[in-house]
Amino acid sequence: MLNGYIAAVVTPFKNGKLDLTSFEKYINRLITQGISGIAVCASTGESLALSFQEKIELLRVAYDLVDGKIKIICGVIDPITNSCLEFMKKTEKFADYFLCVSPFYIKASSDQIFHHFKILAENTDKEIILYNNPGRVGQEIDFGTLERLYRLPNITAVKECSANFSRYTRKYARIKERFSFLAGNDEMVCAALAMGADGAISVSANVAADLCIKMYKAFQQKDLERFGILRDVLAPLHELMFAEPSPAPTKYLLSKFGLMQNELRAPLAPISKTLAERIDAYAGKIGLG
Repeated sequence: MLNGYIAAVVTPFKNGKLDLTSFEKYINRLITQGISGIAVCASTGESLALSFQEKIELLRVAYDLVDGKIKIICGVIDPITNSCLEFMKKTEKFADYFLCVSPFYIKASSDQIFHHFKILAENTDKEIILYNNPGRVGQEIDFGTLERLYRLPNITAVKECSANFSRYTRKYARIKERFSFLAGNDEMVCAALAMGADGAISVSANVAADLCIKMYKAFQQKDLERFGILRDVLAPLHELMFAEPSPAPTKYLLSKFGLMQNELRAPLAPISKTLAERIDAYAGKIGLG
């Protein structure tokens, strides 16, 4: 089962193209820091701004770098079932899991959402993580649909971005024996862990993996005093990483670490000078670098 801290990784660019040299350096740093896995080509990786071939290339490089040391989760961020299937066939050999978001924009019914995921699950041998992100998609994977999907053997986890914490307690507890529940919003990780989550797919882990992992381990070891200290150190960082559209704040800080260029694809753009100054001040205060 998936657990621990998984970094939702960014995609480095240089002069408008993939910067694979920086990508390798950056991923190696995360591996060294002890991350449990990486989610490649997902929301934080600007998936919708990447071509089909660019996604394949990123996953190929990640696969060669990781060499089985950590898990690779491939983001499947597309509302059309056949497009998802085509992408999954091309990338299956590079991924341990597929992170599949609900169909967006088209306002699918619950039954259509179920059949979308069912078709994906039936056409891959890889395990699938459902991605419940109502803030981006516009609707939740309702619990009745989740219970139906749970019966499919290779749907084994959920990345949960809903603010409805009853999904962890009154609902997820009923199907917990083989499902992993992963918090998808950094500011909610601590509460989610207390309510039964197994870990997180995190943006902040890109820049503070060591602190995130220490906090997670403190919780697992029931060292609540240390957990509380690290929670309070990380909380302002989570806020800063989402103060302007993600992943721009994260890319800014990674560029300050010398890991990549501070470059995004439009409509995303580098962060404001005001936010950069706030990030610099807090990163210096807690010793990030």
